[in-house]
Amino acid sequence: GLAGYSWGCGQRFDHETNSDDACTYHPGVPVFHDALKGWSCYKRRTTDFSDFLSIVRCTKGRHNSEKPPERVKPEVKTTEKKEISELKPKFQEHIIQAPKPVEAIKRCCYGNYLSSSSNN
Repeated sequence: GLAGYSWGCGQRFDHETNSDDACTYHPGVPVFHDALKGWSCYKRRTTDFSDFLSIVRCTKGRHNSEKPPERVKPEVKTTEKKEISELKPKFQEHIIQAPKPVEAIKRCCYGNYLSSSSNN
């Protein structure tokens, strides 16, 4: 048998037994936006991939043995090449460091602070 190429079908079929309601499929395309998944022919969206695969196919028709054309990705074009120096941020980086403490804090073995006036 031949493989069906309608979205969501994927069944194998014979031309002799192919009828007008043999295939249940999505006439639209899969839609993935942020975390949501769905079909362009169906309003429902879900975040769960298993749930997306189980969305009821909304159209009946004959099995299709023709593979759909590959979707064309938009080509990104730039009119001019930019130098690496042009792509860097246009500001001077200035790092300010905090002042170092003048005197280190002294602690005894019990975690109490020691001062110069302590009688230990």
